[in-house]
Amino acid sequence: MPSTELLAVVERDGFTESEHRGVAVVIDPGGTVIEAHGDVDAPFLARSALKPLFAAALLDAGLVELEPAHAALASASHWADQEHLDTAQAMAERLGVDEDALHCPPMKAPDGTRRRFAHMCVGKHIALAAAARALRAPADYWADDHQLTAVLRDGVATAAGEPIVAMAHDGCGALVFPTSAVGLARAFRRLGPDGIGGSRAVGDAMRAHPTLIDGARRPDAVVIAETGCATKFGAEGTQAMVAPDGTTAVVKTADGARRAGAPVALALLERVGAIPLGTLDRLTEPLGLVQLSADVPVGRLRPVL
Repeated sequence: MPSTELLAVVERDGFTESEHRGVAVVIDPGGTVIEAHGDVDAPFLARSALKPLFAAALLDAGLVELEPAHAALASASHWADQEHLDTAQAMAERLGVDEDALHCPPMKAPDGTRRRFAHMCVGKHIALAAAARALRAPADYWADDHQLTAVLRDGVATAAGEPIVAMAHDGCGALVFPTSAVGLARAFRRLGPDGIGGSRAVGDAMRAHPTLIDGARRPDAVVIAETGCATKFGAEGTQAMVAPDGTTAVVKTADGARRAGAPVALALLERVGAIPLGTLDRLTEPLGLVQLSADVPVGRLRPVL
């Protein structure tokens, strides 16, 4: 990790039990950095936080047409709820994609079977498989040298406003590209209500279908439903969040923990006036930030930057 700062602590009965360090940045609706913590220009892997950017790139390239629920699933990291499986089935049927053609590994479905549709990244994979067919390219859409690699890389680079000169391999078998925290914030800003093209469509889909993004009562779904922000976590501690006015926050924890991302992003957006004061306090319990002794609150995760 690049140079980091203390972002949040977990407190219990006056003791600091854990500390989360990392980098964080806020940009205003025009794209200007208004607050930065740590080295926000260093590249890192945002992992699944890139999914909405991939979906937007495919839409802008004219390779797929996605109805809102399917654009949301393409941006999602779901938990195999029945809603997610049903949407994956419908999306695959609409786009003419066979479940066995997907590269994401099978995972356990609610009925106990193992299916690729139960994988949290399946929406992205369905969209990529359909896009590969539209390109008349080989079916191995996950390959390093596939034609889709350039489409996704260039789409992310354009949205982020910075060159991408490397790539890596995500846990689901697809590719992932490095961005800086500032670049990721610029890209996520395009998902706001005032965005354009594929980015606007994907952002609108995320706001319309919060439980497809992360599952009922899970952090991203809670934030989207309660604030109108479009937000997405990525493995190893990334959180990107664009407020309704276009102000955008990105958080990356050095320890890879997810739990600090949403509260730190919300605290930053509150501080700059992009969301109402008191939003984080109101969502402390739904986001699971309260530390308990049996059923008695004795502490909480608290942003400190």
